[in-house]
Amino acid sequence: MHGPNIVEIIGQHVELRKVGREYFGLCPLHDDRRPSLRVNAEKQVWYCDPCGTGGDIIRFIELAERVSFKDALSILGIGDEREYRPSITQAKRKAASIAAAWMAEQRQKINALLGEKLEQIELADEIGDGELAETFLREQSFLRDLNDDLDLARYAGDFLSLKDSIELITEGVCL
Repeated sequence: MHGPNIVEIIGQHVELRKVGREYFGLCPLHDDRRPSLRVNAEKQVWYCDPCGTGGDIIRFIELAERVSFKDALSILGIGDEREYRPSITQAKRKAASIAAAWMAEQRQKINALLGEKLEQIELADEIGDGELAETFLREQSFLRDLNDDLDLARYAGDFLSLKDSIELITEGVCL
């Protein structure tokens, strides 16, 4: 099933402007003075750096409209079709919990790295080194994409197979 288009739905709540591959707007979840809400149409996710909140279109509607998951589905016109799902064993539930905790920890560390990257970009701009600033911007873009993807449970298996590489990126970040 294809769900509603995230850009169209969020665009009904927030004025969005396309910049590169993403759309930016003022986040309705806090007093946003400059566009910090990012919407990625390709991945159908959104994220706000200052408030650290993001997710899919259902999560946006839940927060923006202050409604339950079920009400968000109704607002979006998504049926409450229930598919058969095999029961989840205690071992699978524990493994999923461990994976979710690890992914959340990595996101926190990447958020810290994003803050550092912003400072590096500003310093590079101050000293007039455009090439260095561009390098930092590319690194920031990579970290944002990784951060967005770490918020999606469907990638947990992929990320766990890359655990060592991801931990090399976040190594030394203290929370």
